[in-house]
Amino acid sequence: MLKEIIDRDNPHKDIGAQKFRVRKYYTAWVEYDVVAENKDEADRVVMENCGIEKIEWQEGYNDSNGEPIEVYANDHNLDHSADTEIKKVAECVPYEDNSTIDYSDPNWTTNEFEWLDEDYENPNKTESKSEEVPF
Repeated sequence: MLKEIIDRDNPHKDIGAQKFRVRKYYTAWVEYDVVAENKDEADRVVMENCGIEKIEWQEGYNDSNGEPIEVYANDHNLDHSADTEIKKVAECVPYEDNSTIDYSDPNWTTNEFEWLDEDYENPNKTESKSEEVPF
């Protein structure tokens, strides 16, 4: 049985979009001015009474499509040697049932077997401007 295809020429703007979880590592440092008898006491006082109590992470919006950028998880342990990790976690695909594939109805899926072919190009997607970074 062939499936009826709905709105293939006018798909929802998110069809074919991909969602990535991006882990960035930040390094933080703090200098304390401590009045103490010696270096060991200064270090002990700082370790017992100071430190990072709270880090607030900034969420935002993707300037190319207006979608929110959400903080998924966070930790403030320092790691000076870590690289950025990028892992795809979801993709927006057209809704599909036994009889139809509806490109006007987006469906976010985490099942990589449902993800679209990498060659898929959404005809409704607008080109984003790439800006040069001056150095």
